[in-house]
Amino acid sequence: MVKTKEDIKIINPINQLNLFGYDNYFNSLVKLFKKKRLPKSLLFSGAKGSGKATFCYHFINYILSSNEDNKYNINEFSINETNQSYKHLNSNTHPNFFLVENKPLDKETKIDQIKNLIKFLNHSTYSNNLKIIMIDNVENLNLNSSNALLKSIEEPEENTFFFIVHNNAFKILDTIKSRCTKFKIFFTSDQKKTILNNLVKKNSLPINVQNYNDDLYFDTPGNIIKFISLLHDEKSKNKNDILSNILFLMDKYKSEKNSEILLFISLYIEKFYSELCSKNIENSPSYFLHYSSILDQINNMKKFNLDEKNVFIFIKDLLINEKK
Repeated sequence: MVKTKEDIKIINPINQLNLFGYDNYFNSLVKLFKKKRLPKSLLFSGAKGSGKATFCYHFINYILSSNEDNKYNINEFSINETNQSYKHLNSNTHPNFFLVENKPLDKETKIDQIKNLIKFLNHSTYSNNLKIIMIDNVENLNLNSSNALLKSIEEPEENTFFFIVHNNAFKILDTIKSRCTKFKIFFTSDQKKTILNNLVKKNSLPINVQNYNDDLYFDTPGNIIKFISLLHDEKSKNKNDILSNILFLMDKYKSEKNSEILLFISLYIEKFYSELCSKNIENSPSYFLHYSSILDQINNMKKFNLDEKNVFIFIKDLLINEKK
């Protein structure tokens, strides 16, 4: 498909050739790796859309491409797409790499993926028996998968490394956390502005970042780009009105059942009430109670798998009444 100036293409983390904002994290891991002190199991926790998976793919490429042509460019934090390791990772055919990934619409990672991981760990690989495992969305592991994973990360073999990505909006087993070296990924609003600017410029996205600077207090650069791409849908009538966007996203969720859309709904309801409080400080206690009630409704809907119809009617009526 030919890209037009109105297209907003969402690039998967594995295909992000440039890394922004992770200079210090990256250089710290490089020093550890060169000294042969890189932890066997690394857990990267942070908000969804902050680039954790992209960071892991870049560092993994740095390791795997070290003796290849067009190896990782550590000065510019970039991957050369002609590099062999990148090509193999992109096609999921690299013999030294195994990916455990949860699809957006899957409720939990299947135990079969963990069983295949164990088989991978028991096999020899062609390059110094190096094994790199990436587990994205570890919070989606069910209890059986988590317990099976624990056995693998408790005593990993020499030259075996686990890169585990965690959306910290959800809990994971303490037993998994206790067996990993934890990296808490956090960016200030100014840092997120810089990252968003770089992503927009590098990918030539038709986005005026100035319109979304305030959103970075609530959200991450990656989520904002995904959110804007959703608003490019022809059904979205008013892209600058928060309430209109919330209602649009609720309709979108009802048709797609995508958990990421539910996250956007929660984030922009938070923004909606933040703006109400700033304009009507005297009503803040009432707004806070209503906001808490909405969050309870959404959490119960997720927890007990309730029909979203009644929940969304309640939210819609409340928000419309608040804006009067």
